[in-house]
Amino acid sequence: MGRTVEELIRDEYVVLDGGMGTLLQAKGLTPAELPEEWNLLHPDILEEIHLDYLESGAQIIETNTFGGTSLKLHAKGKQQLVGEVNRKGAQLALRALKTFRTMQRRRGASALDSSGRIGISEQSSVDERFIAGSMGPTGMIFEMGLTKGQAERAYGEQGSLLAGEGIDLFLVETMLDVREAEVAVKTVKKETGLPVFASAVFSRTKKGEFRTLFGNGVRDSVERLLDAGASAVGVNCGLIEEYIQVIKEMRSITDVPLLLYPNAGLPTLKEGKTVFNQTPEYLISHLEESIAAGATIIGGCCGTTPTYVHLIAERLKGKKIVHVK
Repeated sequence: MGRTVEELIRDEYVVLDGGMGTLLQAKGLTPAELPEEWNLLHPDILEEIHLDYLESGAQIIETNTFGGTSLKLHAKGKQQLVGEVNRKGAQLALRALKTFRTMQRRRGASALDSSGRIGISEQSSVDERFIAGSMGPTGMIFEMGLTKGQAERAYGEQGSLLAGEGIDLFLVETMLDVREAEVAVKTVKKETGLPVFASAVFSRTKKGEFRTLFGNGVRDSVERLLDAGASAVGVNCGLIEEYIQVIKEMRSITDVPLLLYPNAGLPTLKEGKTVFNQTPEYLISHLEESIAAGATIIGGCCGTTPTYVHLIAERLKGKKIVHVK
């Protein structure tokens, strides 16, 4: 039996998957459509993307449910889909993982040596993969239209739907206000008992500090998210150059596993689509610096692809952590 995801992130560097929305755009998603509704309309495309990330070496793949709370769906008049899009999102990721494992077994069977026995490396390897339920902001301002009770109900509902399908953990991500992130982490932890990772978006202020949109500093964010029950904390949806500095600051505060999954540069519009200007090769050139700063769970956010994840996996997958307790 393999390790739990919490055991894995304590022992080794872990490869997270990459962007979802920009890949869906490349497949035809328009600004008027909800990415989460594609779970219902184009399940084959979602399963293919998940499988591509697994093939690239991602050890944790995320469900396509980032905007899947009833509150976020309500803004588009789609709140009635909350059950369908979340259940289907989890099912598609799990189906892709099942397909991937079937492919692995077939490859193992074809690796028989001349004596008819599977080679030692095939016998002993345990390729651990996990499904994270993606949960993003509700799109409402905390305590200015969004009450704590509303947030608890929304995240509790989404968490229960995803957990009911058999996911392994939650990733509360792209959070702009630590108050909302705290509620999300506490609620899904209480409702499901599953591990929760949490990441926020930080920007550099004119004073040179890193803060969230709602003014939360790095130390305050880390301490509050850990107190809320997060097993790992970190940053996403920003620039790699700046986020390495945020990770370094986080590492000075805590020895827990740290998430780093940046965008592929800055977004620009090209022919009506959002594109990003940094290549996988550019991003991977910062990998050693990211590790030295303290990142232990590494992947990509907007604009990143399975190619980038593959480059990470080639260098990190299975590598033991030596500088984190």
